[in-house]
Amino acid sequence: MAKKKRFNYIRKKIAPGTWHNIATVLVSFILTISCIVTATVMKGQGPMVLGAIGLSSIVAAIYTIFNVVSAERKPDYNYLPATIAGATAGIIIFIWILLLLIGLFY
Repeated sequence: MAKKKRFNYIRKKIAPGTWHNIATVLVSFILTISCIVTATVMKGQGPMVLGAIGLSSIVAAIYTIFNVVSAERKPDYNYLPATIAGATAGIIIFIWILLLLIGLFY
């Protein structure tokens, strides 16, 4: 009896460092949301720790973008999850820039 051939639907392996990028963008997102919620609950009079949380969120997002952009691209790997993490980090940076501009002009 002949063995059946298994068909693998996943053509390429996930790129190295992808899970690290996803984890850092999740940390950045959680810090962003916690900072926004805390500042809203305290009506804009939050403690100084909020600045540190916000800065940590920005640094984590920039770190993720740097990792995604500087990754060595090999055709054997799937870079889609890492690219999505980088795009999400870019959106987080954009949100922080908008919040900064709103805080400065209003």
